[in-house]
Amino acid sequence: MNRSCAAQFVRFNNQVLLVLALVLLTSVVTFAQEPVVPAPSPSASVDSPAQSPASTDSARSSEVLQARIERARALIAAHRLEVAASELESIRAMAQDNAFRNITSIMLMNVYLEEGNYGRAEALLEETFKSRSAKDDSLGNFFALAGQAVNGARLHLARYRTFGISTNNETLPPEAVSDLDRLRSLLERMVAQAKEISNARRAYDSLSLLEDVLGLRLSLAKDSEDQIKWETEYAGVRESLASSQTQIASLGGIPPLRPGRAPVKNTAAPSPYSTKKSTDSPLSVKPVDKDHASAASPSGDANAAGQPVNVSKPADQPSAALPAEPEVTEAGSLNAKATKKVVPRYPALAKQSGAAGLVRVHVLVDEAGRVILVSRSEGPMLLRAAAEEAARQWAFEVRSNDGRPTRLSGYIDFNFAL
Repeated sequence: MNRSCAAQFVRFNNQVLLVLALVLLTSVVTFAQEPVVPAPSPSASVDSPAQSPASTDSARSSEVLQARIERARALIAAHRLEVAASELESIRAMAQDNAFRNITSIMLMNVYLEEGNYGRAEALLEETFKSRSAKDDSLGNFFALAGQAVNGARLHLARYRTFGISTNNETLPPEAVSDLDRLRSLLERMVAQAKEISNARRAYDSLSLLEDVLGLRLSLAKDSEDQIKWETEYAGVRESLASSQTQIASLGGIPPLRPGRAPVKNTAAPSPYSTKKSTDSPLSVKPVDKDHASAASPSGDANAAGQPVNVSKPADQPSAALPAEPEVTEAGSLNAKATKKVVPRYPALAKQSGAAGLVRVHVLVDEAGRVILVSRSEGPMLLRAAAEEAARQWAFEVRSNDGRPTRLSGYIDFNFAL
């Protein structure tokens, strides 16, 4: 009996040892098959920062966001506005880069105004307005977004005109009346925002935005009393623009003009957004990859527009010896009178956000046909700077008036189209 128990005990021990041997053998084989991963050296991590996982993830994330923005643009083109808005809101919520947030905000503003979602449009404007700061580019972001709002509101009103509908018609259906009332409310909030900024800084860009919004609100006047109210405000900001020292800058050595001699009579110039056809066609601008090209001057004097002219007068010179001050002739559209034209670059941000339309640049031309002053511009905010930069390089044919030197006051129209 004892021998039988001992034999069983020996067999049990042998089985346990066999199992342990198999487990140990399996572990050794598995360890031998695993690849050896060398430890990263300090020098490699210093010399190749671009290979870090964080950088790779950031680049991949940017590519994904860019692809989603392109998809949203296609959805807007297909007029799938609700789906496009949902996609853009998602992108804006997850984007860390300010550039992506700015682009999506501008595209969202376009979508909201296209579908008449004024509540979301105002909320987006309010958020950007409250987060503005003069110390960084957030104030510029607000101006870009407000400019897109002005452009979208202008296009919305153009739809009414396209169908021959007057916005102050008392017989409009309730749906149209509600739509126009909500648009008026949005514009009035933008007026308040532009006033707050202009009161704080009195800069030309804030006054220009205020003028644009007031002009749109005036075009939506309900009755004669409402029209008088907004006409008064509109005239006031136009006067502020005309007398603002920020727009009377010295260009090419020419001293600033006196505030009392505003060269542009804005009331004489037709609106750039009028439905009437103009005799002079605006210069067409399309986005290109290469630098803008300028047409050669027929007179052969290619450098004429770039030479400064010194017309300053000695302070002690008797007034009787002073030459006669050149007359300023209102010329209206100057497109057909140009001897040298420069096509503006299409701004990348404007192209990405889909900003397009007519930009009118008001200029003063001296006796030699050179642009000596850009007083102001009208049109989409994202396109104005490019149009003004190109306008300063134009040259014109100026004819003297009875032998006396003459200057021209007028405007140049640029039509930006995608």
